[in-house]
Amino acid sequence: MTGIPDVLMVGAGLAGLAAARDLARAGHTVHILEKSRGVAGRAATRRLELDGRVVPIDHGAQYFTAKNAPLRILLPDLVQHGLVREWAQGFPVLKPSGIKARRPGHPRYICPDGMSTLGKVFLQGWEAYDQPLPLEVEALVTGVQKATDGWTVTLEDGSTRSGRALVLNMPAPQALKLTQGQLKPEVQMALQAVRYAPCWAAILVPRQLPYLDWVGLEIEHPVLAWAALDHTKRAAPEPAVLVLHASPEWSQAHLELDPDEALRQIIEAAQELFGDWIGQCRTAMAHRWRYALPTQTHPWPYLAQENLVFCGDWCGGPRIEAALESGWASADYLVEYLRP
Repeated sequence: MTGIPDVLMVGAGLAGLAAARDLARAGHTVHILEKSRGVAGRAATRRLELDGRVVPIDHGAQYFTAKNAPLRILLPDLVQHGLVREWAQGFPVLKPSGIKARRPGHPRYICPDGMSTLGKVFLQGWEAYDQPLPLEVEALVTGVQKATDGWTVTLEDGSTRSGRALVLNMPAPQALKLTQGQLKPEVQMALQAVRYAPCWAAILVPRQLPYLDWVGLEIEHPVLAWAALDHTKRAAPEPAVLVLHASPEWSQAHLELDPDEALRQIIEAAQELFGDWIGQCRTAMAHRWRYALPTQTHPWPYLAQENLVFCGDWCGGPRIEAALESGWASADYLVEYLRP
């Protein structure tokens, strides 16, 4: 990378990628740092080799909605290119008395090649004039410092990156930890006010799958909150894959469990609800999402302190659509801030 970019983005979640794409289209240079090997944050896709082929499995965000104009305008292009399709119009709920159907509601959309496709769409662009956004992966930021001409961040290996403006696209507690001592009191208080519920997720590849008349199921249970037949999202629906999400309360109480033990307890609870077949798996694994769902959000779509901007699904409202709207609003703010 030569020169200092207009905007340095830390975190390649959906909000940051949406902001970066709009900033690039407005003529600004952007550089993205991501601590993991992939993009899209909690819109994550695990890829497993099963039956001689790689199978995408969504173990984070399960679907998204398009209730508001910005995403509804973009959606037809994504559908036309086969990147997105409708999955369901709501889900039944499993109560102690049994499964209760619900009337159809607004569409829930998925990506046939995995939910991380959304991040890749913004990273690569979809218009003829779009260029891929500059991205560094496995670049863990350990420090943030105000500089005379913008902001400088320090990476785990001791190297530094700079930008005229800095966007932190990450959970509020992580952003607060990075910026301690450099925030105005009102900005620090806004970050401190954000709250999250964690989630333990389990991926199960059962040896046999009985007939089930749902693709996703909300669950009222002390341990489990959600079940999805993930293979119903795919063009090739074999092998069968079941994704389970534990309840926020159980996940919080068992946050520091070893993944194998968390998986054992989740499977045990699922067997009580669905039958012994749940425990007969070819492959099974658990993943902890420490910041799965914002339960107390910042009231506005972004948080800014001059040329330092915070964005994510904790701004304005949780879920994927709110994350994208947070990114777009952050870009609008920076376009005005960086205007000569």
